Amino acid sequence: MITDYIDKDKVIQYLDEHLSEKRRRHIKGVVETAVSLAKQYGADPEKAEAGALYHDMFKERDLDDLIDRYGLPQKYKGKRNLAHSKVAAAVMENELHVTDRDLINAVSYHTTGRPAMSLLEKILFLADAIEPSRDYPGVDEARRLAYKDIDRACLYSLSRSVDFVRSQGKYLDEDTLHARDYYENQLKERKMDSRTLAIEAAKAMDAKLGIDVVIIDVAERSSFTDYLVVASGSSERQAEALADAAEDRLAELNVLSRSTEGRRNTGWILVDFGDIVVNVFTEEMRAKYNIEGVWGDCDLVDWK
Repeated sequence: MITDYIDKDKVIQYLDEHLSEKRRRHIKGVVETAVSLAKQYGADPEKAEAGALYHDMFKERDLDDLIDRYGLPQKYKGKRNLAHSKVAAAVMENELHVTDRDLINAVSYHTTGRPAMSLLEKILFLADAIEPSRDYPGVDEARRLAYKDIDRACLYSLSRSVDFVRSQGKYLDEDTLHARDYYENQLKERKMDSRTLAIEAAKAMDAKLGIDVVIIDVAERSSFTDYLVVASGSSERQAEALADAAEDRLAELNVLSRSTEGRRNTGWILVDFGDIVVNVFTEEMRAKYNIEGVWGDCDLVDWK
């Protein structure tokens, strides 16, 4: 229950009395987006709603006195954009007696992010950045990524924040820098893992006499996957056998497909594993779709 995290009526009354209509509209958008993302990724929607209601409650007042009251770092003085999240977290813990540490942290780091954020922290960080009233270059891409790959979306938003703050000559919180570097490294490590999976899928199809099996590294150009594994079958039946071979091999490695398209007299089968996507064609349909040509500026992996 949301009452486990927040006295919702009192918080909404506080927001109505102390914040502008524009700020309340933003908070409403963050609530809607945070709840939607929580449902997308299996987090607690009520806890996400609570964090969203709390997150900007001190955004429109002077905070220097509260920074001193709660013993927060002096570096936040005069920097309301950074300080408001820290003050809100301190008030939640010390005055409102919130004990859920994950919720407190989600509010505290919703502006800057930090390395190794929890799922709730990532949700609130992104919801604040992409809620419907946000309008800045790149926000549409951030929204799209947020519902496809939450870590990649965090990196995208963090990287843009670093670039923007530096371009403005403003103070850049070290948490944002550390968070960006952390998620860069996380995605590089994940890419190495997905490369191994792509090779295993390719080997499985090659063992079933797949024709011209190739792996295309699309990570730098694609936001939906890292590798495309492409093969041809000499017939519809063999194409299905190749797709089954790739799926069976990755299942042995505890990687299950997210979705499958095609099959049954289409000449084309797509199996989506997230970080890799397997495409199997009849030779005629492969020539028609020309995937290697579409991704011709990407590198091929020497998987053999």
